[in-house]
Amino acid sequence: MRNSTALSSDPTRRSLDRGRIEFRILVICTGNLFRSPLAAGLLQQGFDEVAPGRFRVDSAGTAGVEGAPVTHDVESLAAEWGFDLSEFRARRLQSSDIIHADLVIGMDRWHRSQAVTLEPSALKRSFTLREFARIIRPLAAAYGVTSRRRWTELVERAQRSRMPHVDGPECDDVVDPHDDWSRLSETMIEQMLPGVFDIVDWEFRSTAQSSSN
Repeated sequence: MRNSTALSSDPTRRSLDRGRIEFRILVICTGNLFRSPLAAGLLQQGFDEVAPGRFRVDSAGTAGVEGAPVTHDVESLAAEWGFDLSEFRARRLQSSDIIHADLVIGMDRWHRSQAVTLEPSALKRSFTLREFARIIRPLAAAYGVTSRRRWTELVERAQRSRMPHVDGPECDDVVDPHDDWSRLSETMIEQMLPGVFDIVDWEFRSTAQSSSN
């Protein structure tokens, strides 16, 4: 693994990075009411189990209605999965959110492109959920470094390994259930969960490998 001498080459991000141990992930969807709060909650829950205090996962929406609560369906699903969204309120995506994030995850390709449009410096650290999971799934776990260093280098490796999905770009998207929750929520879950589990599992494998050495 390449031994990077700096966690960020961006001066603004370097000044924000000083003294920070947590790796920050920003999850983006459209309204910040369905996909992104659910994915962010699952990621945070998973990371808290395998590496407590080492990850911070936030979410925002490209067209988020500031202060709007999630629906009862979303809140109930989150409760089934073991985390609470009753106090969650939607936020509209800001450039500062992207600048502070070490990894930007969109629920689909449009969200990824909107993040890069808003903050071009995020190009190399922006992926869709399914895209990032697909890329890192075969990558060897890493040990002997902090979680933050490990994941900074993982994002760099993912960027170098980025390739189109063999079955078409739409396979890197997670469907939006906003228009018909009863019909589309199961598809959203089927598309979202494997990616979340693969992402958390990469840290689990790395942590387990570190513990055994």
